[in-house]
Amino acid sequence: MTTRYYRKRVLTLIVVLFFSYVVVYKFTAYNKKEDTDPTNKSLRAEEIQELYRKDDDSITEIETTMHEKENVSEEQTFKYQDIEATDASLSAEEIQKLYTKEDSMTAIETQVQKERNMTEEQLIGVTKRRLADVILIGMFKGGTGTITVWLSHYHPQVVHLHMNEYYANNYIVGPEQHMATIPNVSDDKIIYERCTVCYTRQESRERILAAYPQKNVKLLVMVRDPLERLISIYVQTIQMKEQKNETFEEYVFHANGTLRTEENYFQHCFYVKYFAKWLMLFPRENIHLVDADMFIKKPWIELEKIEKFLKIEQFFTEKRFQPNPDKPKFHCLLLEYRKTGLHCMGHTKGRFHPTISDETLQRLRKHLKPYNEQFFTLTGQRFSWYEHYD
Repeated sequence: MTTRYYRKRVLTLIVVLFFSYVVVYKFTAYNKKEDTDPTNKSLRAEEIQELYRKDDDSITEIETTMHEKENVSEEQTFKYQDIEATDASLSAEEIQKLYTKEDSMTAIETQVQKERNMTEEQLIGVTKRRLADVILIGMFKGGTGTITVWLSHYHPQVVHLHMNEYYANNYIVGPEQHMATIPNVSDDKIIYERCTVCYTRQESRERILAAYPQKNVKLLVMVRDPLERLISIYVQTIQMKEQKNETFEEYVFHANGTLRTEENYFQHCFYVKYFAKWLMLFPRENIHLVDADMFIKKPWIELEKIEKFLKIEQFFTEKRFQPNPDKPKFHCLLLEYRKTGLHCMGHTKGRFHPTISDETLQRLRKHLKPYNEQFFTLTGQRFSWYEHYD
């Protein structure tokens, strides 16, 4: 009886010590987070503004990280299709049904309402401001940095909301902090927001719809040649991770010679799959697709189209641009008040690209072409880079 008594006492003591350790650990971790977390709710509006007021060229690494951590749940809904099963002759209606047949509008609406209720609850007592009029929703590695700087920093009617990727960050930053960063501007100004990785994320589509129940937000998408974009992602990934020994062929092919189409960076080249999902939630007339290749060659043409889309005054005329003296393929915006008189496409533009065999390029183009054709049909728009696939 005595032995059993002491065993119970020892066991009780062990349990008490364990739970005491857990409580102390949790309390310490919580206090540490409150001290260091940039999303601390006690921050004043001015502090939040300063926290997120970054130069747009400096967030490339952040966007790359978010791109690489893309939620794979959406990719699981995209069943791999062989080239023979990808019919480029389908009508727009057939293409729309093909890529949304597994999506339940009822489930989406339920999630959107949940998001809306959560946001409204967190904004109780918070001074409301007008949300962004236009959101750049992608695509990553499509020229989003340059167009953001030129459009939102230099057009006199466009004001930049200095918090990027809000609708794609799993609400790490709360609605009240997002609201605090929105500039208080007059009605003749356009508020511009950037969410570079939103294009490929279902959560982002739902969150944006939750914020705009009237579906009255305008959306911009930079559309680049998917093969060039794939190469660009490879180059940046190799440079940032310093995986110097991985060739482009190893990046896109399995050891047995099949394409790595299951990888996110490959799936994201099939633009049509994601565009169909945007059309489920937003009207086509509210989505403007920018020809990224033409933007490099003649930026004033694409910028003028954006100005018309946003119904703002024309500012970007041809005379405001000149070729980049260091990289003639790209352009610089002429600015009288800068010391250099120019704002050129960033230093990361025109990185050295690897030498890729014609056989590899032809194989990739053959695989991408039917998806491109479906994209052209669904959008009702053909881009300057289509001729690379003829």
